[in-house]
Amino acid sequence: MSQPLLEVKQLTKYFPGIKALDGVHLTIRSGEVHALIGENGAGKSTLVKILTGVYFPTQGEVLYEGNPISFRNAIDAQKAGIAAIHQEASMFPELSVTENIYMGHHLTHPGTGRIDWRKMRTETQKLLDELELDIDSNTLVKNLGVAQRHMVEIAKALSLHAKVVIMDEPTSALSLREVEDLYKIVRRLKADGKAIIFISHKFDEIFEICDCYTVLRDGRYIGEGKVSEASVDSIVRMMVGRSLDQMYPKRNVPTGRSILSVKGLSQLGYFSNISFNLHEGEILGFFGLVGAGRSEVMRTIFGVDRKTTGTISLDGKEIDIHCPSDAMAHGMAFVPEDRQEQGVILAM
Repeated sequence: MSQPLLEVKQLTKYFPGIKALDGVHLTIRSGEVHALIGENGAGKSTLVKILTGVYFPTQGEVLYEGNPISFRNAIDAQKAGIAAIHQEASMFPELSVTENIYMGHHLTHPGTGRIDWRKMRTETQKLLDELELDIDSNTLVKNLGVAQRHMVEIAKALSLHAKVVIMDEPTSALSLREVEDLYKIVRRLKADGKAIIFISHKFDEIFEICDCYTVLRDGRYIGEGKVSEASVDSIVRMMVGRSLDQMYPKRNVPTGRSILSVKGLSQLGYFSNISFNLHEGEILGFFGLVGAGRSEVMRTIFGVDRKTTGTISLDGKEIDIHCPSDAMAHGMAFVPEDRQEQGVILAM
C-alpha cells in the first residue's frame, strides 16, 4: 500500500453553538478513488471546505505529502495541488472556456507580464482534447450544458496540476451516458496517479468507481474500508445507525382522486401528445434521455414555455396557464434543473 498523499487527523471545527466536525479522520492515497459518504449534515461539506482553504480547522491537523499544512485561503490550496469540483459549477457564464479555466492563474508573456491569450487557448484545447471533450476553447460557458460545465471544471483542475481532485456529487445533473463519460475521465485521472475524493449518495456509483470509503455521521468519523469488501447495507448502517430495511420500510399509501390531469400536451419541435394523471399521495416519475423532452414538459405545465396543443386540468377543472405566476396562483411550484441560472437570483 502506498504512502498517504493527504491525511486528516482528529479534525474538529466549531461554529457558534455548533460542532460541525468532531475528531474526523481521512486518509487519501495517489491513484485511488476514495468515496466520502454521509447523510446531509454529516460534515462532508465542512471537511471539503477545510481541505480547500475556505475554512480553518479549530483543532486537529492536515498532512499533505507527509507535512503539516495550513491553508490561509482557497488559492493556497490550489497552489498546493488540491482542487474541488462542486455540485453547482462555479463558472463565469459570459466568459469563454479558456478564460474560465485560467481564471486566477493566467499564463503571461515572459518579462512583460502581459496575458498570453494564444498560449492559454492552445493549452486549454490540449486539456479538452486530453479529456476527449468535444468543446471549443473559445466557446462561451453559457452555451454549454450542465454536463459540459462539469467537464470544464475537471479541465481546470488539471490546469492547476492538481494532485488531489475533490468531486462533490458530480453526477447529480447528468444523464446515464454523461455519467459513463465522467467515469472514463475519473479512471484516466486515477491511472495518471491523481487522488480522487468522490462524494456521492448513489451506491451504484460508489461500487462502480470507488476503491475505498470513509463514512461520516453527525460530524464524526464512523469508519472506513475497501469498497470491494463492503455491502450497501453495511455502509448504510454506518451512515444512519440502522439497517436498510429500517431506513426504507415498505408502506402501502393509498392514492386518492386525480389532482393534475394532462391530455394531449404538445409543444412544436420538442414533444407531442403527452398525457398523464397525478393523484393525491402519489409520486410520478418522468424518465428519458437528455433531449427526450422531460424538462420541456414540466416547463410548459408551469407556464415557462407556451404549449401548442393540449389541456391541463386541476381538481377536474381545465385551467389556462400562460406564465409561471398563473401556475403559482393555482398552487404549483417548480424546481428547475439549473438552480443557479433559473432557480435563484444570486445577486440578491
